[in-house]
Amino acid sequence: MHHALPKVLLFGYTNVGKSTLFNRLSQSRRAIVHDQPGVTRDFLSVTVDEKFQLVDSGGIRSPNDLFANLVEERVRGILGKMDVIVWVLDGKCGLTARDYQTSHELRRLNKPTILAINKIDNERDESSWAEFYQLGWEVVIPIAAEHAINVAILKEAITHTLPSTKISESAVDLSARFTIIGRPNVGKSSLVNALLKEDRMLVSNIAGTTRDAVECSFSWQFKTGQKENFVLVDTAGVRKKRVDPVEYYAYVRTEKALQTVDLSLVVLDLLEGPTVIDKNLVRYAYTLGKACIWVVNKWDIARQQLDANGENAEKFQNKFLRQINSLYPFFNAPVAFVSAKSGEGIDALLRQVTALKKRLHTTVSTGLLNRHLHTMTAKTPPPSRNGKHFKIYYAVQIKSAPFTLQVFCNKLRWMPNHYQRFLENSLRQQYALEGCPIAWQWVEKSPNTALNALPLKQVV
Repeated sequence: MHHALPKVLLFGYTNVGKSTLFNRLSQSRRAIVHDQPGVTRDFLSVTVDEKFQLVDSGGIRSPNDLFANLVEERVRGILGKMDVIVWVLDGKCGLTARDYQTSHELRRLNKPTILAINKIDNERDESSWAEFYQLGWEVVIPIAAEHAINVAILKEAITHTLPSTKISESAVDLSARFTIIGRPNVGKSSLVNALLKEDRMLVSNIAGTTRDAVECSFSWQFKTGQKENFVLVDTAGVRKKRVDPVEYYAYVRTEKALQTVDLSLVVLDLLEGPTVIDKNLVRYAYTLGKACIWVVNKWDIARQQLDANGENAEKFQNKFLRQINSLYPFFNAPVAFVSAKSGEGIDALLRQVTALKKRLHTTVSTGLLNRHLHTMTAKTPPPSRNGKHFKIYYAVQIKSAPFTLQVFCNKLRWMPNHYQRFLENSLRQQYALEGCPIAWQWVEKSPNTALNALPLKQVV
């Protein structure tokens, strides 16, 4: 049994280029392209890439009155059957009062709507298309249907907006899976014992890793009385020949465990402070798409020393946090001060593990994501490279855990490295992604309609 494909309506005033766009999107010559307003008389419908049915609204009677009479039963009936509306506007005309009225009527339909600003075919026009964000829609894409500019990006945006292609909120296994990593002698074993309370239960060897990693399931009763299950993937039994100890701990011992977990606890030596090896460990976890929490162990010993010297414990913690942030400023991983020996702080640490697991599975709607990136790039535009400006046209989240974005842009080489970090930081703040890696998949628009996916530009 065939399911009906989602319906996408091209909607717009006469002579804004809907027919040309219809031909481009469907790669056909079915629509009649003519300068005379209202020349398209019949509804045209075509299947695009076997993904959606594209409908051209040009045949609605009295095209000039279409927008003034949006509330008419027949027009509302047609619009009501659509899954996505692509509202085509003429970028050379700029915003009008009529646009605001139409926008108001369209919003009442409560349908996903993409604004395609047509006839944007040079730098001068590109500077003006962003004003259409004032209509309040989140996805606004500049195109030039006649020259096929950004039409492929518009097609991507339509595909990602279809009902069936949104990121599924798949049933996330509620037990947070984590591993503990860190340099030698920072107290990893004592932390494992504090979590498992010595009633260590070896559930299974992870397939393919033989003795390198074992899963330890345990439940924890919080001080509130609430009980939760966790899975600790432990590598304590690993014994290999020592090579370079930095490489050994950062890569060999850690990799097997990291492959199968949601997040890692990176244990720091409180007295020595964070080191370059710790930074490399986090960077490695980050490149594998794993979230991190810094765990500062032996807090009881440090506090005794501080008390004996009459120093302020809170001041010491703040100084330590500043050290971490200066070592690795673009990650914003949560920090927990614990004592594995006394059990202090373990309860709070496991609360952070649970919260971070939830944050890892954050999904952000395409509309909100585009509105946020547009706001950030408008407020703080990237510096120009030889008079050339980097521009983002459209972005979509393609997966979570890790939070992965596909972003369509002009020329990636025009974007300074620090600008990706700036955008990443703004996303972490906006969507509470502290400690979560963010992966970027940049796609340049090329002069023809092909899309060139670029390798991930990971800034770490």
